[in-house]
Amino acid sequence: MKVIALFSALLMSAALNANPMLYRYHIPESAQDHRYDYHWALLKLALEQTSEQYGDYQLEPAPLVMSESRQFQALGGPLLSVMISPADIENEKRFLPVRIPLDKGLIGYRVLLIRKERQAEFSRINNLEQLRKLTVGQGRDWRDVRVWQDNGFEVVQGSNYNGLFQMLLSGRFDFFSRSIVEVQDELAQRRQQMPDLAIEKSILIYYPWPFYFYFARTDAGQKLADRVQVGLMKVFNDPVLFEPLFNRFNGATLAQLNLQERHVFYLENPFLSAETPLQNPELWLDPFNRPSH
Repeated sequence: MKVIALFSALLMSAALNANPMLYRYHIPESAQDHRYDYHWALLKLALEQTSEQYGDYQLEPAPLVMSESRQFQALGGPLLSVMISPADIENEKRFLPVRIPLDKGLIGYRVLLIRKERQAEFSRINNLEQLRKLTVGQGRDWRDVRVWQDNGFEVVQGSNYNGLFQMLLSGRFDFFSRSIVEVQDELAQRRQQMPDLAIEKSILIYYPWPFYFYFARTDAGQKLADRVQVGLMKVFNDPVLFEPLFNRFNGATLAQLNLQERHVFYLENPFLSAETPLQNPELWLDPFNRPSH
């Protein structure tokens, strides 16, 4: 009987490995675009934790650059099987989200990119009404355009991620809202070409803004999502797995932004679904009390 059981296990393993599960993800918009490096590394780690249960996997980039709207159109087809996008009521109805905030919600903490010579003006701002008098720049496809607008801000939208930095320097808008886990790398990538670009030193914005992995609402998409759900929970529940990855991508950045010294302004996010796991503290991280190295 032991021989039969072993043989059955080998057959099952062979069946799993014969057709590795394909995770084809969207590629960055340019060589300077590192916004999703952490997320794809997290996906790889989650998939590795599920190999015994689900078998082999294949993680590979899509063959062409796509806007977010094009990504959703392609999701579940030959070009794309997984994508990253914020929590959003409508998209969560049309597509299949894994409702685990990938960076534990840190992308909802925002600092401002500004023109360096305007720091004194921003340092005098101590309430949201003063900040609302200024214009914010965002990408045309970006979901949080509506968050800023719903909170009373005038938003200037750009069609190109890289072009937004130049639009800021050209005075098309007053500040460019960037996540605390994105902004240091974005500035470093452009320091030589854009020496007048700077991170504003006194303001921190927060709104709940979880980013999820999304899949097609098909049988195949459900299988891909189920595996990611299992793998992510294994990673998030094991500090030995999660903290080194998180700190490798985010630790130094958070330490350099002097968050405790900033004025914190809170915005409402009315576009979250009822299923958003806001009440599960294990899935969220306070940047003022982040994991130790």
